[in-house]
Amino acid sequence: MKLRQQEYHIEITGAGPPLLLLHGFTGSSATWSALSARLQSNYTVYCIDLLGHGQTPAAPYQRMRLTEQVKDLEFLLATRAEPWTVLGYSMGGRIALMLAVMSTRVTQTIAVSTTPGIRSALERQLRRKADRSLAERLLRDGLTDFIDYWEALPLFASQHRLPLAAQQHIREGRLAQSPEGLAASLIAQGTGNMPPVWHLLDRTSIEWIVGSEDIKFKKIAFEAAPPEKIHLIPGASHAPHIDQPEKFVTIVEKLLLTNQMGELK
Repeated sequence: MKLRQQEYHIEITGAGPPLLLLHGFTGSSATWSALSARLQSNYTVYCIDLLGHGQTPAAPYQRMRLTEQVKDLEFLLATRAEPWTVLGYSMGGRIALMLAVMSTRVTQTIAVSTTPGIRSALERQLRRKADRSLAERLLRDGLTDFIDYWEALPLFASQHRLPLAAQQHIREGRLAQSPEGLAASLIAQGTGNMPPVWHLLDRTSIEWIVGSEDIKFKKIAFEAAPPEKIHLIPGASHAPHIDQPEKFVTIVEKLLLTNQMGELK
């Protein structure tokens, strides 16, 4: 599907109100296969490969910017008359938050292990520099080296507790990415390139899901939202949908149902 002249790979399944699922860095639409299978009897589920990921090609850096990515998704939202629910994880969560504060078509946002941005301009500049260095390392040393580095980050330590078959499946998905696409995403779409939206969060309904072991993003969630809007998943870290998939799906189903009941009142 073309969104503002940019080609995207989008998997659309099910029937009912529209639900957009946004994956994280090194992910793809396949990230949500289990969640989509559970929800497609009640929702039209849109699983998209974001720019530079999966089967969606990268674009020139200026076209890859987060603000441009959000405009593309706004174009997608405009294809349906109904209000949308958007769920995003990590990088996809940042995009979901930007959509939430910019688009009146989004009436429910589920933000998973993510941030409304870096408040300090200096810290954003430093993050951009660090992400550019990572991108240069990726292009210089290759995808396998980069994925080895990525999987060794403390954020993903909990995934080493998963069965070996599950670990291998996740790794294969990461290794199927385009090095050029990931590098472009790091440079153009990293957190340092996100306009912080902390001051705009009260514009819309946002629920937060975070793993109880994810110290950094749990702290961010409690800074961004009241406790009743935060849903902790025990035994999970930065990727609760991977660490505890059944618990994750159950919470998402509950949030969607609660939102539907609220709209019917």
